[in-house]
Amino acid sequence: MRRPCKKTGKAPVLSDTGRSWWTKLLDDRLLNMPVRKSFVSNNHLEEAMALLIRNQAAFVEQIARNDQERLKLQIKGEDWMRRTEDWQRKTEDWQRKAEGRFDKIEQRLERIEASLIELPKIILKTVLEQLPKAVKKEIGFKAQT
Repeated sequence: MRRPCKKTGKAPVLSDTGRSWWTKLLDDRLLNMPVRKSFVSNNHLEEAMALLIRNQAAFVEQIARNDQERLKLQIKGEDWMRRTEDWQRKTEDWQRKAEGRFDKIEQRLERIEASLIELPKIILKTVLEQLPKAVKKEIGFKAQT
């Protein structure tokens, strides 16, 4: 049974003898090669082992790079958390100070408001105290008791 080509997905083209041209080419090459079978299999094994070692080295190198990147990200994350906590602490301090200032301002405003309410009475009392007694009698001023 013929298998389709891995790349194209098409069935291989057969020659007059019923074999694909690729199989025929490989058979011709293998028949004409003066290499011993054990050497060929050892060569493939050595190539496979070399490829495995290269892949393992690349894998270990990739793991090391990933570890370094993860460590950098962890350090950045910790630094960001520390800066965020500092910013929060400063914001809370600023807010506490602002609340204290507003409390003082409100107290002052309350005192000023109370003074303004009493101001007309104080002005009238002061003006009347400064008027001479003769003027007070003429206008009919009577002292409050």
